[in-house]
Amino acid sequence: MDTLLLQFRHRGPAPSVSEAIHLFNLKASEIDRPFGVVATDPTEGLYTVLIDAKAADRVKAVLATRPPDPAENLFANTKVEPFGPPEK
Repeated sequence: MDTLLLQFRHRGPAPSVSEAIHLFNLKASEIDRPFGVVATDPTEGLYTVLIDAKAADRVKAVLATRPPDPAENLFANTKVEPFGPPEK
């Protein structure tokens, strides 16, 4: 599954995975439950979830209905690998 990171702003207590599914019109299979909801910056109410890239258009449509916020968006979930062979 190709994935994207969705960062969003949420007021009040940290949202649950179920709340994120509801907020962004996701199917239960389109969110990475083990990843959960990560507090990117809880003092600013910013949280991140990992979603299936196939849900991107639906999520963008939801984001378009919210007040513009430069912190809310979809971001690439790039694979992190070492640059060279392991050191001995």
